[in-house]
Parts: sequence; structure tokens; C-alpha cells
Amino acid sequence: MSTTEILEFPRPVTPEGKPDPLLLDMIRDNPLLPVVGPGGTRAWLVGSDALAREVLSDPSRFSNMIDPAATNSRANMVVIDPPHHTRLRKLAAQAFTPRRVRVLVPDIEDLVSSLLDEMAAAGSPLDLVEALAMPLPTRVICRLLGVPQEDQKHLRHWSHVFTAMTAYTSDEIGAAVDQMYAYMHRLVAERRDDLGEDVLSYLIRARDGQDALTEDELVATVVLLLVAGNETTLKAITRGVMALLDTGQWSRLASGEVDAGQVADEVLRHQTPIDTGLFRWAKVDMDVAGHHIAAGEQIFVSLHLANFDPAARADASTFDPGRESVPHLAFGHGTHFCLGSPLARAELAAAFGQLAARFPTLRLEKPISELTWTVGSMLNAPTSVPVAW
Repeated sequence: MSTTEILEFPRPVTPEGKPDPLLLDMIRDNPLLPVVGPGGTRAWLVGSDALAREVLSDPSRFSNMIDPAATNSRANMVVIDPPHHTRLRKLAAQAFTPRRVRVLVPDIEDLVSSLLDEMAAAGSPLDLVEALAMPLPTRVICRLLGVPQEDQKHLRHWSHVFTAMTAYTSDEIGAAVDQMYAYMHRLVAERRDDLGEDVLSYLIRARDGQDALTEDELVATVVLLLVAGNETTLKAITRGVMALLDTGQWSRLASGEVDAGQVADEVLRHQTPIDTGLFRWAKVDMDVAGHHIAAGEQIFVSLHLANFDPAARADASTFDPGRESVPHLAFGHGTHFCLGSPLARAELAAAFGQLAARFPTLRLEKPISELTWTVGSMLNAPTSVPVAW
């Protein structure tokens, strides 16, 4: 099949935040599709729940690295394979134990409360993205890392550019990445001389016998936490409130019929923040789902499409926070399952729960068909969500 006969990927989601209907129809009959990725390169798209789990849990066949033989000083856990990945994850996990996350919850709830106070003082209507979805994850991750408040706007910009696919030029992306890494090297050096109880201090202290994170590994891990903890949560809050209001589910949350934890998981499933896909590369020649994949070929694993797989969950296209719990793939699967998932769930639950309690009559000020979405990024959401109450 020639590249002119196959779909380009990524494709825009619908105004409701659902995967492209054409892709959903095609994936239903074939869990693996040939596509043309950014830059015109041939790739494979994985869109079923079962095949996504297979690919993500088999590092012996599917690599996170473009060139498994190459590494660099900026390689983080997302782009490396075991056993290097296993070692880094074991060390970094010491900063994200269940007990550590429970200790962080009151801080998260306080940050949400202060932003809602500001919303109430500003009055209706306003833009939910500017008022809550954007500042909350930045404040949370910066408080966790001990980043000074005056630097937060720079980190927000860098993390936004970092996740771009085509929204910025390669020079712009490179400059933002250079600036972010330089900043983090300075922050790590300063924190080593003044350790506290923040996550960065825990990462500096992390030990496994005589082993510890090197300076480059530490900085790369902190950059990953910043980007992942910022952009994904921003998009999930934005898309979650949009979906709750558009589908009439807001009243169920505000009345307590469904709890904020249920809402958070259904938002992650139905409005998966990483709506493009996770990248993998074939390590060997293989046959998968009736197709031959050659070693070195690129693979997109679409978590969003997989979360809409009707073979894995009933009525998958419907947004229903009250549905019986079914495991989703928004945090990935296998060895690279998101290390910060408990923290993300806590943040989303606090945001949705407190927002509904404070503003039970919240409503959209314009139809979702009129909202403008980001484009050219690994994570997409409306750039503005006008709301009133």
C-alpha cells in the first residue's frame, strides 16, 4: 500500500474530544494500521486495547529508543529500555511512594482551594483554562520540586514547547529544551547545598545500596516530571470539565452521585490527554496482527483509541463517570506505566471535586463546536473554555 493511500497520523479529535471517527471504524476491523507520521515517514498505528498492552509490555520486541545502541545525557525513563530503565525507575520511585503521595494531598487541595477563591473573586464569566487548568499543575509540580514562584512562567512555556510535534520549529523546540535543562542543572546544584522535604530533595537522596542517580540522570528525571506533571494534567482538567458540562454529567458530580475519583478515571479514559500516541520502534522483524513489521520501523500506540475499544469495555464511546470501573490505558502499561499516576489522580480528583462543590451551577458559555483546540502537539485540548455560573 503506497503512502498516498494510507492515513496521515496524528489526526484531530472531534469537537467532543473523541478520536477521529474514521480511525475508530478502521481500528475496529484491524488493530494495526499503516499510517504516515509527521514528516512523511511510514509508521504503524496500534489502536486496540489488547494489542496496545502487548506492545507496551514487551521491551524485547518493541523499543522506546530510536536507536537502542545510542544514549545521551538527556535520556529519561520514557525513552530508554530495561535494564537501564529499571534502574532509573527504582531510584526515582523512592520519591513517589504511596505514603509520600498521601502527604502531598493536603498541599494539592490547598492549591486548588486558593485558585477557586481567585475564581470566585474574579466573578463570572471567565476562562477555566486560565483560571484553573493551566496554573494548578504548574503550581503543584513547582511546589513539589521547590521551584521559586517567579520562575514558574518559564517552566510552563518550556514544558508546552517540549511536547510540540509540529506547533514549533525544530530550532524553537531545541532552544526551549536547552533553556529548561540549563535551569534544572542550576536548581539541582543549589538544592544539593540545601536539601529539604521536596521531591527534588528526595530524588537527590535516593539510593539503592551504593547506587544513586547521576547528575544527568537526575536532571533528565526532573525535566520529565515537570513536563509530564504539567501538560498532561492541564489537558485532562480542561477536557474533563468540558466533557462533564457538555454531556450533562456535571450535576451528578455536584450532587455527589458520582465521586471525584470516578470522574478522574473516566476523564482519563474518555479524554486521554496523550491523544496522539506513545512511540515505539521494532527491534526485530516480526509479524503482528496479520502485518509484517520490519526492524527499525516506527510504531504509534494510541492510548486514546485503545480506551475506546468496544472489545475491552461496553459502550466505550459514551462518557459515563458512573460506569463500572474498567482499567484504562491513559497511564500506559507494562514497565513504563506512569510513575506519577497516583499524584495525577489526586490532583484531578481535587480539581473536579472542589470545583463542583464550589460552583455546582457551572456551565459552558459557548458550544464546544466553537472551542479552538491546540494543534501540532502530543497532547491537545481547547485553548480556552469560557464558563459561567
